[in-house]
Amino acid sequence: MRNRTVVVEGGGANLYRIYESGGRFTAYKVNVRLLSNDETRIGSGRSLEDAISLIQAHSGRRIRSID
Repeated sequence: MRNRTVVVEGGGANLYRIYESGGRFTAYKVNVRLLSNDETRIGSGRSLEDAISLIQAHSGRRIRSID
C-alpha cells in the first residue's frame, strides 16, 4: 500500500491525496487549514490512472506533480 500526494496546477486549493487499499485507489481533496487538514472523498477506481482522472475532472486542472 502506497499513498500519494498530488498537486494540480494553479494556486489556492490544489492539493489532493490518493490512498490505495485492497486494490482500490481512492482520491481525496485536501482542505488545508491552520491546525488540521480535512479530506473530502471524491471517488475511487481500480487503478492509479482512474484516481488521477478523477482528480483532473474534479479540479479542472492539469496535474503538476505526484509524490
